[in-house]
Amino acid sequence: MLLDTIRFGQVEIDEKRIITFDDGIPGLEEYHRYALLEVDASYPIVWLQSIEDGTISLPVMDTFTVLPDYVFDLDDEDVKSLGIEKTEDLHVVTVLVIPEDVQKMTANLAAPITININSGKAKQIILSGTSFNVRTPVFQNIREAILRKEGDADAGSVQKAE
Repeated sequence: MLLDTIRFGQVEIDEKRIITFDDGIPGLEEYHRYALLEVDASYPIVWLQSIEDGTISLPVMDTFTVLPDYVFDLDDEDVKSLGIEKTEDLHVVTVLVIPEDVQKMTANLAAPITININSGKAKQIILSGTSFNVRTPVFQNIREAILRKEGDADAGSVQKAE
């Protein structure tokens, strides 16, 4: 399907890869269907693009790529509602705030977006009883993830075609 977006122009979305938030995202409850758009120039920052409104595109980061030690527990209700059978079914991203001075970029680690990669069901989980912050500085972590990826490419790994 073709989608007109403000940020990326017209993009083709594989309908099998659409993710659905049954309750929407806090603050955007009226929108339920999204796609993750990966743009080579910004990875590991990816974009949570609304299918229902081309003007809504949230920067998110591939959390475990940037913060490999990030760990949290899902309660049984969330596991059931997402249909998670094993941890490999789960993809986690976190919403970023990218100010004009990108070095002050932050991530909301207290409310990760959890996605069942098999079913496309997604939910933003508000973690309770954790020390994670809603405005965790991540610029340096993202920079290090990019350098790790570039180092891997230099070692002969396959790079994604542009």
